Amino acid sequence: MRNRKMSVFSNYEDYKEEIELALIQNACVEIELYSIIASMIRESNNTCKLSVRDVSARRTSSISKRFYGDGSFPDFVVLKREKNSNACIYGCIEAKRPAVLLNKEDEQLNGHIRVFHKVLYTNGIRWMMFEDSKENVLFDITLGIMQSGKIEWNPQNCWDELLEKINTIQWY
Repeated sequence: MRNRKMSVFSNYEDYKEEIELALIQNACVEIELYSIIASMIRESNNTCKLSVRDVSARRTSSISKRFYGDGSFPDFVVLKREKNSNACIYGCIEAKRPAVLLNKEDEQLNGHIRVFHKVLYTNGIRWMMFEDSKENVLFDITLGIMQSGKIEWNPQNCWDELLEKINTIQWY
């Protein structure tokens, strides 16, 4: 029997299953989303040549200070894909647990917007993209609603819209 290759980016059913497994098996702590998010950005058809780096566990040092936002490190920085330690930073990604409601007033989010200008903000269920201010929302797509620890998923067209938006983010 052949194993099928899962791609959370191309298949909504696989994506939903992965999020639900994370909820059931590990209470879907924020870090559970990191590999899913990174995979989605890396597998996208975005025309920008991107490098997605996890900086969530960074501590302030001379090497990491350029990844420090206004008050904290984001979860990921999105850089120009080149072998250069000073590659251009295009923006960042901030993740929250699915049970956390995303809030445009979140000080961490607004600090990232001030420093990185382009911020993809997600809890795995809702995906928002900001550019330069919390008022400038490039997209806001909700894939479902969390109720009593379970997700009521929206239809396929919401997923399709999210993929289209991720594919067309103008990071630079």
